[in-house]
Order: sequence, then structure tokens, then C-alpha cells
Amino acid sequence: MQKFYLVPIEQVGGARGPKYFSWRFDPDPPGIDCRWSMMPYGFFSYALVLAHDITQTDHVALILHTDVYNFPDDLDTAVSDPNIDVFFEGINIPTDWLTPSTTYRELLRQLAGMFQFNQRYRGISEGHDLFETATLDTRLRNLSSQEKIWFDATVVSFGYDPNLINDNSFLRQLIKQAGNFWSGQPFTMGGVVF
Repeated sequence: MQKFYLVPIEQVGGARGPKYFSWRFDPDPPGIDCRWSMMPYGFFSYALVLAHDITQTDHVALILHTDVYNFPDDLDTAVSDPNIDVFFEGINIPTDWLTPSTTYRELLRQLAGMFQFNQRYRGISEGHDLFETATLDTRLRNLSSQEKIWFDATVVSFGYDPNLINDNSFLRQLIKQAGNFWSGQPFTMGGVVF
């Protein structure tokens, strides 16, 4: 069975891996022993994980953890989970843009775009977490001058002009726009296209 999840990240020194899964520097083995692919949300402590060949037993045990989000098998169904807002917003992923017709596949594509933006921000800032001192409801103008420099540099690295961004915009709007940068472009993760 192949499944998508949002899971916390564990860190050991400079190495990071998905909590509850086996990985090279796993600080609390044993974990779920299957192949997996991981896309971190920048320096934030969550990642999108695609578990390859996860057993039904391991899947059931994994989704019992309240810090794990389980995507359905059919990614082309509309997002209907009443708890999605609380879970996603709790880990600084905006969901106010979801509509009754948004599918889980569209949600995954948007998440991947948001995650790519935060990964680039992390690289440009040399490890600073965008949400270290901010929330989704922080306005761009309220970031520190250094954070704003890093944010603008990240926008430029994607080929956009940061001068076109309204400083009154909330981070939730800007993170969503970052996901929009990838509109129409498929992502491939662990051989799965979405």
C-alpha cells in the first residue's frame, strides 16, 4: 500500500527524518520499516511523507497518532475532512483557500508549492524558520528587516518581483501565493505524480 501523510520531523544533529518511520539516524527505533519519500516544510518541524509499501498494520498504528495527518487513497475526491483546518493551521499551513470542490490532489500540489517556498527560504536564510517569530496571521510588514530581506530574496529566486507584494498581506496569503507559483506544474514524489 502507498500512502501520503503529514508527519512531524525528528532531528539528530544536522540529519532530519520522519517521526514514526525508520531512518538512518532514528533517535527512537524501531520505526515503521518501509521505503519513504519526504518533502519538509522548510525548517518547520513537519513534512509531507509518501510511504511506499506500508503495511495495513503499520498504517493503522501510524494514524492513531494525533500529530499525523492521513490523506485518503483516492486523491481525486473533494477535501471533506472537518478537522483539516485545525490540523493544518496548527502547523502553519493555510487552509482558508479550500473550497468544497478542492480535491486532495490539488491540496497536495498546493502543499508541495508552499513547502518548496519554505525550503528555499530556509536555504537563503541559512536555516531560519519563517515561523520562528511569526504566524500565518502576521503581516509581511511586521517581519524583522532581516526576515523581510530573506523573504524578498526567496521571491526573487522564483523569478518574481517582491515590490509587487503588498506589505499589508498576511503570511497566510503569501504562503498560498507561493503555492500558486507552481500552478499547473505537476510534482513527482517517490514516483507518484500529483
